[in-house]
Amino acid sequence: MSSGRGEDHRQVNGHDHNLATTAGNALFVTLIAYFPAVTTPPDADDVQDTPEEPSAPAAWTPPDTGTAAAPPPPEPAAAFAPPPPGLPAPGARRTNPFAIVALVTGLLGLVVFAIGFAVTAFVQTGRRGQKGKGFAAAGLAASAAWITAAALVLATGVLDKADPGSDAPAAKGGKPRVTTLLAGDCFTGLEEDLNSVYVTKTPCTEPHEGEIGAVVTLPDLPYPGDTVLVTEATKECKDRTRFLMNNRYADDLELHIDRPRRAAWGKGRHDVTCVLRHTGPEKLTAPLTSAEWGTRSYTQLVAGDCIDDWKDDALLNLVDCKKKHRYQVYATYDMRGGGKYPSERTIEEKATVECAKRAFKVFKGDPPQHVLPWFGYPAKEGWQMGDRRIVCMFKADGAPLTRSLMPK
Repeated sequence: MSSGRGEDHRQVNGHDHNLATTAGNALFVTLIAYFPAVTTPPDADDVQDTPEEPSAPAAWTPPDTGTAAAPPPPEPAAAFAPPPPGLPAPGARRTNPFAIVALVTGLLGLVVFAIGFAVTAFVQTGRRGQKGKGFAAAGLAASAAWITAAALVLATGVLDKADPGSDAPAAKGGKPRVTTLLAGDCFTGLEEDLNSVYVTKTPCTEPHEGEIGAVVTLPDLPYPGDTVLVTEATKECKDRTRFLMNNRYADDLELHIDRPRRAAWGKGRHDVTCVLRHTGPEKLTAPLTSAEWGTRSYTQLVAGDCIDDWKDDALLNLVDCKKKHRYQVYATYDMRGGGKYPSERTIEEKATVECAKRAFKVFKGDPPQHVLPWFGYPAKEGWQMGDRRIVCMFKADGAPLTRSLMPK
């Protein structure tokens, strides 16, 4: 079968009518239906009947039979197709409900739910063109704030959980906490644990590595937090131990602070202990107060002491190494032997060798220049009284010394 516009004809009542003519007549009848019905019949002379086109007298109705109801006009076709299911009508973007729920749950601290709703909101707003990304982002931000706050609380709890309801242990590994010691007590074996310090108490006349400088009671205020507590305690400790810093060990003293934890502070324990640890090459053998500059016997000398001049059988005058001086001690030791006093020559020979060994160790094979090796040793009377101390020193060769020779 084939077809073509303008060539389709059919046989009607024995006549060959073009389809276009038939379509035109149908349109004419439709237009007549839109005119209102007349109340009087048309003039008979105006009506022409033709065999081909018979008139249609039913197009009007006499007045006594009622007016014919006009057919309803056809509905106009829709200008646009309706939007696909799931998409809002043009110009009416909705806020995604999951975004609002994400914000609410985030503000309430329901972090897991807030994150889940926020992710769902981001996906749906992108696919559906909805609003609400700002709400979802705000929900995530609120959740992040809750997480940060929880982390801070947890961190504080971890620090205080080590000893809930009290302070740190009074001893650790057999070493007492410094809070059990008094100012002036000496110690060895310092260990530090968070905000607590543990040591082994030692007589100050024996070799030791530090001393309790002071015990300070801070004001009775709400717990300020460990950072602020350290700042305040450091200031107080430096003020209380300043008199101990005016000696030959000052450059080698390191401050440690034992302080109460939150639980102990809440129970009224506001004491902090100021611990001074000596970090020099040799251990201390006397209280820090004895190390102040002034007169000393040669048996009281320690490494680092600077002496303005040497005087046999007399007290020596210790000075600040930044001032003019002629001698500086770099090591001390006790010579082995007992009983009969050896000759001065024997003592000098042994002392020369031993002091040279110690100088090599202290200065790591690079002793200072422009100085002379020197040492002090006991006289016969001192030896017989048990004095075996040998003091190894350097003596200025020419101009006085004005600085410390000891390595940093």
